[in-house]
Amino acid sequence: MNDDTFTRLEASNGDHPKIATQIPLALFYKKRLTDQVLYTMVEAGQIHTFEANDYQKLHQDQDFELMYVLQGQLTNQIEGQSFTFSTGEGCLLNPQITHAEALATGCTVMFINLSRALLFELMPKVTTFGPIFKFLDHNSKLENNWQRSYLEFTPSMPYPNVSFQIILDALQQEMATKKIGATYFQHGLVLRLLAALEDPTHFNVTTTALDLSKEDYLVNRVIHLVENHYGNISRTQIEQVLHYNAEYLNRLLKKQTGQTITAYAQKVRLQKAQQLLVTTDLKIQLIAERLGFNSETYFYHYFKKQAQLSPNQYRQKFKSN
Repeated sequence: MNDDTFTRLEASNGDHPKIATQIPLALFYKKRLTDQVLYTMVEAGQIHTFEANDYQKLHQDQDFELMYVLQGQLTNQIEGQSFTFSTGEGCLLNPQITHAEALATGCTVMFINLSRALLFELMPKVTTFGPIFKFLDHNSKLENNWQRSYLEFTPSMPYPNVSFQIILDALQQEMATKKIGATYFQHGLVLRLLAALEDPTHFNVTTTALDLSKEDYLVNRVIHLVENHYGNISRTQIEQVLHYNAEYLNRLLKKQTGQTITAYAQKVRLQKAQQLLVTTDLKIQLIAERLGFNSETYFYHYFKKQAQLSPNQYRQKFKSN
């Protein structure tokens, strides 16, 4: 990057540069146009933009980095592994993680950088710790700053998360203003944003500790893929993504969870169907489509066999509660 408004590349003790923002809370966007990327940063009541090449050099961040894909798709190289993130997905990296993202044409991605100083100020205000807050609390402590881990989050339901988008829009508006009290609003919105990310009705959160054994790592990846596809993924597809034999992956998952890939996927698919029936007014046909069923009839028989109730019976029994 060639604009000091955004970041400053610092010398690193390792082989990769470290990117340091100059403020406790930084919000910026990247949008891939064609050959160029539009960079937009929102800070201190101002919005700065410029076009440049897509910065794809492996690097580390001085702060915790929250990445969220607003539209399109990108590939993130995280510690030598390639991961694809699509609309509504993202990750939270601690400063020890080496990474670089490459945006596909039309992709728009948002980054929020949270400094340790900001977290030290915000964490005492948190009364309930879920996976996001536990991750930040643990990794912001200096005695743990050697650990390499990150979180991935994917939508738990197959429809746009309007409430989460409202929080993002409000945070951008507050960071673009110099009005009195803006900092307090920003801090409150950051807490709401993090709380929304760890709400299981909106997101699935997967923790990846890079110092885990290979078996633990692969089990985490299998679970993440199944959750990310709402249970609609086959053993063959998982094998193609992870480049490991499906039967080997199946044994690893059963060893740790007691369930085969097929059984775990069926459980997840049923849970998503139950959530959609109880928490939305979507028609049965639309629920079947969003969960990848070939027809409403097939969904009906699948659901009744698993839940011992038809979709309409299940909705009538549990929706009022």
